[in-house]
Amino acid sequence: MAPKDKSRAAGVSASSFMDLQAELERKKQEFAKNRAAGNAMAVVGGAKRPDKKEPKWAKQNAGVHDRAARDVRQFEDDVRPSYDAARARLEKKARQYKLLQQGKSAGLSDKQYGSVLVDFEQKAIEQYQSDSDDVDESLTVPVPPQDAEDDPVIEYQDEFGRVRTARRSEVPREFLPDAEKEDDEDFDPYVIRNPVNHFPTWERSMEDQEKIKAALEEDELADIHYDASREVRAKAAGFYKFSEDEETRRRELEALNKRHEETREARENAGAVDVLPGRIEGMRADEAAGSEPVRSRAQEKRKRELEERKRLLEARKRKKTGKEEESPSAPSTTAQVPPSMKAVSDPLAVLGAPLAKTVTNRDQRSGPSNAADAFLAQVEQEMLKR
Repeated sequence: MAPKDKSRAAGVSASSFMDLQAELERKKQEFAKNRAAGNAMAVVGGAKRPDKKEPKWAKQNAGVHDRAARDVRQFEDDVRPSYDAARARLEKKARQYKLLQQGKSAGLSDKQYGSVLVDFEQKAIEQYQSDSDDVDESLTVPVPPQDAEDDPVIEYQDEFGRVRTARRSEVPREFLPDAEKEDDEDFDPYVIRNPVNHFPTWERSMEDQEKIKAALEEDELADIHYDASREVRAKAAGFYKFSEDEETRRRELEALNKRHEETREARENAGAVDVLPGRIEGMRADEAAGSEPVRSRAQEKRKRELEERKRLLEARKRKKTGKEEESPSAPSTTAQVPPSMKAVSDPLAVLGAPLAKTVTNRDQRSGPSNAADAFLAQVEQEMLKR
C-alpha cells in the first residue's frame, strides 16, 4: 500500500519545499538582472562566453580620475592660504574687540580709535546693566506723576466724534487740540492747520540756477523750426521740407511764394474758377439757381471734350470733300490763328502770347481750305482758354 503523504515518503518537508521555491525565484531575478546588464553567467558548451563589448558612450576618458584629483589638490592649495589668513585676521580682530570692551587701547592710535563706529564705553555700560536680568523690570517701570502740571487731563474728540478725556501724553497725536484754537479772536474756520515739521530738501546752488536760466533764455531766443526727419510717418503730396539753416530757409520760402504768385496769375489768365467753401465743385451760376441739375466738373469737362472732338471731325471731313459750307458754329467775320508753338518751359505762356495772324472774311472766301484752317484755329484757342 502506497503512503498517503508523498512528501514525507520522499523525505522532504513543506518548509524546505517553500525555501527551495524562494531560492529558485531569487536566482531567476538575479539571472534576469545580469542578462539585462550584459553580464550573463551562463556557460554553454562547457566554456564561458566572453562579455559583450562595452559601448563607447559608457567608456571614460583616459586619465580623468587623475585630472580630477589634481584639480582638487590645486584648489585646496589655492584656498588654504586665503582661508588661513582670513582666520588669523578674524582672531586678531576678536582679541582687539575684547580689549576695547575692557577699556584698553588694544594697540590702536587715537586716529584709528576715532574712526571706530562702535561706542565701546556705552556697550560696557549696557553690558553692566544686563547683569541684572533676573530682576523683574516691570516693578521698576517709571510711572509719570498723575498730578503733574506738564501732563494735564484734557478733552479730545476721537475718530467717531465722541468726546473723551485722558492725559495729554496718552492722547494720539492726530487728536491733540490745537493751542491756537483756544483763542477765539484768532480762530478762522477757513484755515486748515496741520502739524508743521521740518523736511530738509535739496536745493540747487545759485551758480547752477544761473546756468539753467541762461540756457533757457538762449533756447527762447533761438528759432526752432519743425524737423520732419524726427517723425516716422507718411507725408502728404504737398509736403515741402524746409532747411534748418535760417538763410537757406528764407530763400526757399521766397521761391515758394514766388511760384505761388505765378500759379495764381496763370489761373486768373486761364479763367480758372476756385471752389469757395460750402460750394459744390463744378457748380455754375445757372445750376445754382435751380434751372438745371447740378453736374460735376468732370462731367462738364467730358461733355465739352466730346463736343470739340465732334466739331474737329466734321471740319476735317469738310476739308477733305472740298465743301465750302460754313459751319453754324464757325465765325462769320473774323477768326484767329494760334500763335507759333515755341519750346517754352511754362505751358501757360502760350495763353499770354499775342495773336500772330488775323483772318478776315475776304481770306475765307479764297477757298475752302482757309475756312477750315480758321475754324480749327478757333477751336484750338477755345480749348487752350479752358
